[in-house]
Amino acid sequence: MAVELKAVSEELNIPVEEIRNKSLKAFLESEYRITRAEIISICQKYGVSSWEEMDELIVKDKIEEGKILEDFQKVDHLTAKATKFKKILGQLL
Repeated sequence: MAVELKAVSEELNIPVEEIRNKSLKAFLESEYRITRAEIISICQKYGVSSWEEMDELIVKDKIEEGKILEDFQKVDHLTAKATKFKKILGQLL
């Protein structure tokens, strides 16, 4: 069942633009939290909390690069994604 934004606006007496902006903000915040949770989950496997700390494990030979590479790349990608969400959220405020 599709709900028209205009119908919601009229029913609740809230401008369409306000609903659209709040919806976008809620979506971005939710995606940011999900992305951060994924990063934290992966990092916890190695006892770190960020991509930078994972990199440090490799640089200091505390873990073999081959054992961490897939997760390292995943965290790198997720960190870039989280940064984009934060940037866009900052522009909304």
